Amino acid sequence: MKHINCDLGECLIPSPDEEIMPLIDMANIACGGHVGDENSMIESIKLARQHGVRIGVHPSYPDKDNFGRLSHDMSSTELFQLIYKQVVYFQTLCDRQGVKIEYIKPHGALYHDMMHKEEVLMVLCNVIETFNSSLSLMVQAGINTDTFERFSQDKNIQFLYEAFADRGYRGLQMIPRSEQGAILEDAQHIVEQYHYFCQEPSIKIDTICFHSDNPSSVLALKKLRAD
Repeated sequence: MKHINCDLGECLIPSPDEEIMPLIDMANIACGGHVGDENSMIESIKLARQHGVRIGVHPSYPDKDNFGRLSHDMSSTELFQLIYKQVVYFQTLCDRQGVKIEYIKPHGALYHDMMHKEEVLMVLCNVIETFNSSLSLMVQAGINTDTFERFSQDKNIQFLYEAFADRGYRGLQMIPRSEQGAILEDAQHIVEQYHYFCQEPSIKIDTICFHSDNPSSVLALKKLRAD
């Protein structure tokens, strides 16, 4: 079985976070870029601590209107400062609760840009080098692995490779959200895809993501934990 991660602290109404947190291993907590404020972050951090869930910081472009799903044209310096500020602020809140950040998982368009633009990946690696070199960086499994292996050696960065239980795939590429079939809506299908990725030997997978804003994913998590 693979570790399960989930994007949380995203201020959904009603919030599924309390029912999800006991079902997962790793929480990617929104830190104000696409959504979230001090109260939502503290609440999520406390929930993760209560249930012994590993904590990751979930930075984004400053894009609350579009939930972080639009790319922004920023210089490397501007992007570094943006991400670094989110991570540092989130760490101060973790410090108050006596917990630590273990990894960074970018959100939305920032995640997509990291996967396809080396200059964005470099900025995230530089944030880790500057802030805390023990942090891992979560990336999509199965694509551009040569790039990540090179960065791992050159920058001494540890990567966590993730697949998505509730996203549609064409081969190893996710179907874009704008296309039909991008989001799996049947809980059993999500469970089956989770098991498929757990057993897939051809690609390195460390963790599998379920999205908290997909009710079928929440149901799939309950099914998995009930087995």
